[in-house]
Amino acid sequence: MSVALIALEAEVRRVILAASSLQEVFGTPVRLMEADETRAAFPFLRLDRHEIRPEAPAAGALIEHRLSVEVYSRSGGREEANRLVSLVGETLRTAELSPVGLKIILFYPVYSDVFLRSDGTTFRGLIRLRALSEVLG
Repeated sequence: MSVALIALEAEVRRVILAASSLQEVFGTPVRLMEADETRAAFPFLRLDRHEIRPEAPAAGALIEHRLSVEVYSRSGGREEANRLVSLVGETLRTAELSPVGLKIILFYPVYSDVFLRSDGTTFRGLIRLRALSEVLG
C-alpha cells in the first residue's frame, strides 16, 4: 500500500473524527466504521475506496487521489441522508489537510448522491472526492 494513500486516508480520518459538527450527528467519537457495519448504530460513516495514480509515486511526483466516503442513515429518509452527505462533504471541502509526507494541492468533492438500499429503510450517501498531492522530499 502506498505511503501517499495511507497518509491522506489518515488525515481524512483525523478531520472526520475531530469535526465537532460531525460529532453532533455521528456521535463522540464519530462512528467511522472500518469493517463489518451490520451491528453499527446509525447514522455512521465509512471510507470506501481510495485509488491513486501513479500507484508508486516518486519524491516530487504529483499524485491523483480518488477517495469515496459513504454515509449510512435510517431516520429522516432521503432528506436527512442528503443533509448528512452535504455536512460531510462541506466539512471535508473546508478542512485544512496536512498529511505526513504530502503537500495537498487540490482537494474537493466531485460527486455526491443518496441511494435507498434494498432493505427499504437504509439510505446510503456517497461522496467522491478528488485530490492532487505532491510527495515531499
